[in-house]
Amino acid sequence: MTRFAARPDLSARAEPGTLRLAVSEIAQDSAPDSDREGSHLAPLRHEDGSPIVAPRVVARAVVVAEALFSTADGPPPEARLAWLALELEDFLARAGARSRFVVGLSLFAVWVLAPLVMLRFTSLARMPVAERARALARLEDTFGAPVLAVKALLCVLYYEHPDAALSVGFDGQCLTGDSPLRLPVRS
Repeated sequence: MTRFAARPDLSARAEPGTLRLAVSEIAQDSAPDSDREGSHLAPLRHEDGSPIVAPRVVARAVVVAEALFSTADGPPPEARLAWLALELEDFLARAGARSRFVVGLSLFAVWVLAPLVMLRFTSLARMPVAERARALARLEDTFGAPVLAVKALLCVLYYEHPDAALSVGFDGQCLTGDSPLRLPVRS
């Protein structure tokens, strides 16, 4: 049986170099915290509080997301990556065992193959962010499917964050009648 737990407050963990600590604390912290106002629900967990999704799957996804969503200004804020880790864990916990297996296998393939296509014999996490981004691009050009599956899932979750949506110009409104974009209408 599974239960909900309160999400830990990530706002205090936004200092550089604390992402791995924050993600590991999230994976271990599942005690309810109903005293806090405005607390969010944590990822779906087993009754005993253990994670349904393997923590290494979430950690691998965060390493890939850091490279995937980096810009000329650098990687995304660590607090947003920690938020993404929570959302991904919750999504995969609810998606079912087969979906977790496919995503985990795709992440493993990306984790192993991305450094190899760059002729690097190291972990993807140990590569600099810019080199990780190049490795992911080269891997997508070479193999496509595993990278595309991982990118699609991470993009859907990442751009649900209000700050990420604003960074690409989404204002939260639908296209209105004043919009220059219109679909052709056949009568």
